[in-house]
Amino acid sequence: MPRPALPCLYPDAALLAGGLVDLERVDPARHTDDLWSSIGRDAALWSLIPPGPFADAEAFAAWLTDRANRPSAALYAIVDKTTGHAVGLFFLLNINPAMGVAEMGLVYGPALARRTPGTEAFFLLAGYILDTLGYRRLEWRCSPEHTASRRAAIRFGFTEEGLLRQTMWVKDRNWDTQLYAMLDREWPAVASGLTAWLSPENFRADGRQITPLISPNRPSDL
Repeated sequence: MPRPALPCLYPDAALLAGGLVDLERVDPARHTDDLWSSIGRDAALWSLIPPGPFADAEAFAAWLTDRANRPSAALYAIVDKTTGHAVGLFFLLNINPAMGVAEMGLVYGPALARRTPGTEAFFLLAGYILDTLGYRRLEWRCSPEHTASRRAAIRFGFTEEGLLRQTMWVKDRNWDTQLYAMLDREWPAVASGLTAWLSPENFRADGRQITPLISPNRPSDL
């Protein structure tokens, strides 16, 4: 196995441009109002993840500003190119350039969940981390009860690695963590599948897919 080129660069791109969405590094002054409308006010989206829910727009703005300014994290607003509005949020957490390891988290609004723009958004960020920056490992962590997040991890090509017990005390209860990861050597096959699925030729005029996205870890689409 070739020696990795370490340390990796810190993920500091201001813009990752796609066809349906762009990923913009979060600027609270520009993105807070959109993100509050698309994801912040929906308490259900935050019920199975550590932060939130938020009492009001001011509480959400304070939280977003704090997270956007943390040196160990990088936040990206997912901007719909048709409307120009931010409709979801990506987190890069526990970024370790020395080891080439980072963790990905997300909150998708209705415009992204199980929709083509949401898949493209993942493709943009994962490709930036694993391909452009050459990170060795990308992690995905979620509550075992968060079925939608677990399904998304498998659909996007992550491998389930196990359950970490009592990793946090959050929202007045013990919090277990289901761990998934994608390695640099696994990314080319995942990227090839995503590229084929996202091709305009894979969609009918009504927007329905022709060939489903096949996860390397499952025999059929989730």
